[in-house]
Amino acid sequence: MRQIVYRSTTTADSGRAADDIPGILRQAVARNGIDGITGLLYTQESEFLQAIEGPVDSISDLLARLHDDGRHRKIEILVDRPIERREFGDWTMIYRDRRESIDAFDDRLRVLLSGVSDETVRHFRALQPA
Repeated sequence: MRQIVYRSTTTADSGRAADDIPGILRQAVARNGIDGITGLLYTQESEFLQAIEGPVDSISDLLARLHDDGRHRKIEILVDRPIERREFGDWTMIYRDRRESIDAFDDRLRVLLSGVSDETVRHFRALQPA
């Protein structure tokens, strides 16, 4: 299996990455389950930060689709490593719903990241408020 953590910038007219989330989640939840991909998607202002993991071929295919996806630009791979086991469980995608407070999501994120490698966690913790 392979794990990728990447950062990208939204192309939404509003400049807010969160505005792209409904469409991204619709596609990700359906496709990721079929492709065996799990992960965590986080947005802050104009940036996406996402960890994805799964079979090597599925991750390679997803990366190719991301590069062709008009909602992303400036895709930067932060982590690209083989993994023995999933760090993000069986979630096809985790994200903060607008009804969930930022504090509640940050608490949930800390729990979700508790079993994840330090290399991956530090990218998500860098975005969390102190």
